[in-house]
Amino acid sequence: MIRQRLLMGSALVATLAIGIVLGMFVTANTVEAQPTTEFSGSSALMFEFVKPGARSDYEAVMQKLGEALNETDRTDQARGWKVFRASADFTGQGSVPYVWVIDPVVSGANYAAATIINEVVPPDEMQTIYESYTNALTDGQTKALPVQLELVADF
Repeated sequence: MIRQRLLMGSALVATLAIGIVLGMFVTANTVEAQPTTEFSGSSALMFEFVKPGARSDYEAVMQKLGEALNETDRTDQARGWKVFRASADFTGQGSVPYVWVIDPVVSGANYAAATIINEVVPPDEMQTIYESYTNALTDGQTKALPVQLELVADF
């Protein structure tokens, strides 16, 4: 009887010790910090440079962004946010420039497309969207260029 209790106690202690050791080395997946894009001016432009063969992928992500803006409480952002495609490459990189025109800027709002879309889509779908978005951007050093604007004249 004592031998059985000693054996059970030893098994319990061993199980707890293994659990503690594994807990120190095997950690839960941590969520990566979500990107943040904030604008401080009254208006803003964001230039994004897309690979020529990835136009449809980029535009599909922008469609998802529009859906996400309207499914969340970001209607003020959606109202002042437009995305344009330039008719010609002006960078010399052979890219397709897209321009976000944001007027007015919602003070303190996060304009990071991936973060906004992430609020409404399941994780497995978000991974696909994120890869599509990042793979659509050029391989050059300049993938996106934010420009803060302040109104100086209104005609």
